[in-house]
Amino acid sequence: MARSKMITGTRAPRERAGRLVATVVAVCVTGFGVPPAAADPADRPGTYTNHIMDDIADAYSDPSIIRGKDGYWYAYATQTSMTRENAGGPWESQHFMPISRSSDLVNWTYVGDVFGPDNHARWRDFESTYYWAPDIRYINGRYYLYYSVAGNDDNTIALATADHPAGPWKDIGRPVLPYGKEVNQIDPAVFVDSDGEKYLYYGSFRDGGIQAVRLNTAGTAPAGDPVQVVGARRGEAAYVTKRDGWYYLFYSGLGCCARDKGAYPVYAGRSKSPTGPFVDAEGVGLADRHPGGTIVNSPNGNKWVATGHSANVVDKSGQEWILTNGFDRFEKNPGWGGRPTVMDRLDWIDGWPTVRAGAWTSEGAQAAPVARWDAGSDFEAGLGGFRTLGTGVWKKGTDSDSGRCARATGGGSAPQMLLPSRAPKGDVRLEADLRLRDDRGRVGLVLAAKGAFDHLIAWMGSDRALTVESTRGGTVRKTWTERLHSGVDVRTWHSLNAEIRDGRARVEISSAMLGMPLAEIEVDVPDAWHRGGAASSHGSGEADNVGVTRLHTPVTRKKPDPKVGKELKSYREDFADEALDDWEWFGPSDGEVADGKYVWPTQDADFSGKGTMASALLRKAPKGTYTVEAKLNFPITDAPDGRSQAGITAFRSPEESIHLAPTRTGPTRQVFLWIGRDRDSWPEMQIGPSADTMWLRMRHTVSPKTGEHMYQAATSRDGRTYIWGGVWHLPAGDDPRIGLVSLAGEGVTAEFDHVRFYR
Repeated sequence: MARSKMITGTRAPRERAGRLVATVVAVCVTGFGVPPAAADPADRPGTYTNHIMDDIADAYSDPSIIRGKDGYWYAYATQTSMTRENAGGPWESQHFMPISRSSDLVNWTYVGDVFGPDNHARWRDFESTYYWAPDIRYINGRYYLYYSVAGNDDNTIALATADHPAGPWKDIGRPVLPYGKEVNQIDPAVFVDSDGEKYLYYGSFRDGGIQAVRLNTAGTAPAGDPVQVVGARRGEAAYVTKRDGWYYLFYSGLGCCARDKGAYPVYAGRSKSPTGPFVDAEGVGLADRHPGGTIVNSPNGNKWVATGHSANVVDKSGQEWILTNGFDRFEKNPGWGGRPTVMDRLDWIDGWPTVRAGAWTSEGAQAAPVARWDAGSDFEAGLGGFRTLGTGVWKKGTDSDSGRCARATGGGSAPQMLLPSRAPKGDVRLEADLRLRDDRGRVGLVLAAKGAFDHLIAWMGSDRALTVESTRGGTVRKTWTERLHSGVDVRTWHSLNAEIRDGRARVEISSAMLGMPLAEIEVDVPDAWHRGGAASSHGSGEADNVGVTRLHTPVTRKKPDPKVGKELKSYREDFADEALDDWEWFGPSDGEVADGKYVWPTQDADFSGKGTMASALLRKAPKGTYTVEAKLNFPITDAPDGRSQAGITAFRSPEESIHLAPTRTGPTRQVFLWIGRDRDSWPEMQIGPSADTMWLRMRHTVSPKTGEHMYQAATSRDGRTYIWGGVWHLPAGDDPRIGLVSLAGEGVTAEFDHVRFYR
C-alpha cells in the first residue's frame, strides 16, 4: 500500500447487478456444505487465468489469505469498491476490507466485510479513515487481522479478532503502534516464531523504510525497539515466512498504483534472525546504503503491471502460490483505479523464491492449484471413506469454527487410528487439523501404518511437544521430539502436515500453514506402509481436514537469463574520437570526450517539460533483438540528494522514452528503469543495487503480439554477474534510438567508459 491508494477504486454502491450484494456489517458464514462458485467458463478444467476473482471483483488489492479450519480459503483486501459499476458511490457503501472465500483458490464467493458504519475501530473517525492492507493470522484458536488505519497523514497499525474467518470482527479498541512520522505505519505483517515471540513488520516509502518490532505476548503492543529491515524509501508490504532455518522477508518496490508506469516488483531477502539483517542472493543487505533485494516478481512485458503486495499460500499438494495485486495495462476504461488480485506458482530454486521459475506473472491459462485430496475428508458428510484401527471409536463432532469433525472416544493409551480407506503410495503430502479436548493424551497425524501394531505417527501431546514415534510389533522402537513453546494451547486447532519424498518425511506443526512452523522433524518412512490418517490416545483427540495428496514436483531450474550474444563491433564506442560521428544530440550538446571517456556533469533538467528540457546523446540502434551495454562511473555515494541520474536511454521523444540509471533518493541509492519523464523516482522500476562504477544493460525485443518495443534492464557491479530485472515498453512504431543521459540535478559527474551492442 502506498501514498496514492486512497484514491484507487474506493467508492462503491451496494450492488452490482445480479453478481454482488455487499453487506457493510460482517457476516459470520459457517459455510458447511455450501458449494463453491461456478467455474469461469473461459477456463479449461484444471486451469485458471488471471485475474482470479473475476467472478466477484474487478478490484481486490493488497490480498491476504488463510485456509480456515472449515476447509475454505479466505482472502481479505484493502477497502475498495470491488467493481467498476460500484465506483463513485457514497462512503458508507464501500467495502471496508471485503472477505471472500474459495474451495479451490480459483473460484471465489463474497461473504462480507470486516467493518462497516456500525462496526469499526471506535478510536478513529469512521468517515475520515481508510482501512488498508489486512494481514490474517490464526493463533491459539482465534483469527487475528492486523490492518492499517490511514487518513489525514495519521497512519498506524490496528488489530481486530474473530472466532471465524468470516467474522464478526471486533477491533481491540486501540492502535497496536503509537503514531509516528518517520515510518509510514501501514502494510502490517505478523510473524509468530517457534519460541512464541511475535514480530510485526510495517512501513512504506519514508526514510524509516520497513521496520520490524517484537510484540507483547498478546500481540497488541510493541515489547521492544523497532529495527529497520529495508532501506529508506525503497519498499513496503512486508511478508515473512520461515523455511529451512531461514527467515525470508518479501517486500514490494515502488509503483504500486501507477498503471501507466508502475512496476511494483516483489523482492526478497533472508536472515537467520526474524529482525535481520536480511541479505539478498548476492549478499547485499536490504537496509544497506546501496540496498539489495532478490527479484521474486517483476513486469515481464505482458498485460500485467504493478503486480506487488504479496501473500503466500500452499495448496493440498504442497505447492506454494503467491497472490499479488496489479493492473491490466490494456484495460479499456482504466480511470476508475481498481487493482485486481492475480495468483501464480511460487518456486523455490537454490534457496530463493521466484514466480514461475523467473517467468513472473502469467497472462494465459495456467495449471490450477491442487484443491482436492486424493484421499481425505472434511467430515461434513460423516466419516465415510475412512476405517478405524486400534481400540476406541471415532464419531462425528461439531465445532463452531471448523464445522463437523471426527472425534475419538473411548480407548486407552494405545493409538486409535482413523485411516483413509484408499490412499496414494509413494511421494505424498499429508495434512490434518488436530486438537486435544482435555489436558491428557495425544492426537496425531499418521505418517504411515502397516496395521494396529506397526505405524509411524506424529503426535501433538498435552506435554506441548511434537513427537514422532516409530512402532513395530506394538513396541515403540524410536522417538523424535521437538518441544513447543509454553504459549501453545493444544486444545485449539493446529495444523500438522508432512511431505514424504523419496522415503523421508518432513513433518511440521503450525497454527495454519502460513510459513510459521512451531516445530519440524525429519524421519524415514517405510515404503510399503500405507500413508495418512489421524490418531488419538485416551479418546482425547479431534481431527478435521484429514487428507493425502500426491506430492507436487518442485521446479528446480530457473528460467535462463537473456542471451546477450556476440558484440556488434561496428557499433562499438570507446570514446577515443571527439567527433562522435555516429551520434547526434536531442537538445543542446553537453559534456565532452576526455581521456577515452565521455565526461558529462549532470544537468539540472529532465524530460517532464516542466522546466529545462534535458539533452540526450543518441545514435541509431540495430534492428531487431539486441542488447546495449554502457560502463559508467557515477559517484552517487557522496552525491547531494538531488536525484541526479546518468545512464542509457531508449528514446523516440521526451514523451516516449525510458532510461536506466542509478540515483540517490534520501539516504539510499539504487538503479531504476526510469519509466516516467520527470526526476521523481516514485513509480519507477527498481533493478539491482548500485555502485560508483557499474555496467548497465538493456535488451531490446519487439512484441509479436502488439509490435511494442520491449526493454529488459540489467545491472552489474563487476561486469560479469548481471541482475536482470523487469521489462517495460515503448509504443509500436519507428525504432527508438539508443543513447546516454546525465540529468535530474546538478552536482555529480558521469563518466562513460564505453557503449557496446550485442546480438
